[in-house]
Amino acid sequence: VQACLDLHGCTVTEAETELEDFRLYACKKGLRCVKIIHGRGLRSVKGPRIKDAVVRRLAGRHHRNVIAYVTARQCDGGLGALYVLLRK
Repeated sequence: VQACLDLHGCTVTEAETELEDFRLYACKKGLRCVKIIHGRGLRSVKGPRIKDAVVRRLAGRHHRNVIAYVTARQCDGGLGALYVLLRK
């Protein structure tokens, strides 16, 4: 993992903005593997809203830059984080 983005405490709109900025930074620096910590949404009444927004963005709008993403290992956040593999 070459860089990490922590979205704890963000609203969905703030998280989407942070994710876009982070994606641009990672692409500019030529990073290949990053970690996005979105949290598990345990305090959210409607479930993991930030996680859902991040997955929607990675699968939809940013799919050109994303090769794959997977839930992080337990020691790196488990269900509250994703590893993202980026294209060159």
